[in-house]
Amino acid sequence: MKFENIVSDWQKQFPILSQYTSSTLYAKADIILIGLRLDKIMSNTYRLILEILPLWIQEKRKISIPVFSVELFNKKGGQFFIKYQLHEYLFEAAVECANQQFGLILRENIRANDIFRLVDSFSSTLITKHNPINWHRLFELKLALAFYSGEADLIDTVKEEIENETKYWNEKEFNHMFMKSIEEWKSDLYQKMENRETFMKQVQLNMDDKKISRLKRIHIIFD
Repeated sequence: MKFENIVSDWQKQFPILSQYTSSTLYAKADIILIGLRLDKIMSNTYRLILEILPLWIQEKRKISIPVFSVELFNKKGGQFFIKYQLHEYLFEAAVECANQQFGLILRENIRANDIFRLVDSFSSTLITKHNPINWHRLFELKLALAFYSGEADLIDTVKEEIENETKYWNEKEFNHMFMKSIEEWKSDLYQKMENRETFMKQVQLNMDDKKISRLKRIHIIFD
């Protein structure tokens, strides 16, 4: 089966998503892009990855770097690699797994709590404990969602989580990886989320990008 037909099959299963590139299907959800990447493994195999991309970033090239991504797993918890020629045979099972794992956040109205739950589940089971390489992007997503909500208690909760986690990080290793201290990183992150008008202006600038503007729009609900 041709790869473009496989992409089309997934788009039909999640009609809120629009094709963004030859291998991605996204929707714009207030301050993020959210959707699916069909990641090619070798020349005849793919896997499905859920991605969340940031729309508050100034450098447009960095929007394409996910703040969160997790691959689809099969019913046994293993990686779900699908050969093109077996796509039609495995598609029904793959869709069932995708609905179970991603269905709550691939809909017209997404509950913020469902995003937080998915991120927390991912961080507790699939990433290395106390590794800033994995955690720093997750914290940026969680703080951005909290900041967008305008709920002071939620912002304070995320900041407290950041402060507690960063106590375990190695200062020397962090500086080597990010060319700044942990305190500098936290200060930069908090400053980025301080001015709502500036934050939303940058989001809108990215929303107005010709390619992004064509995507279907969905919403995040805070309750």
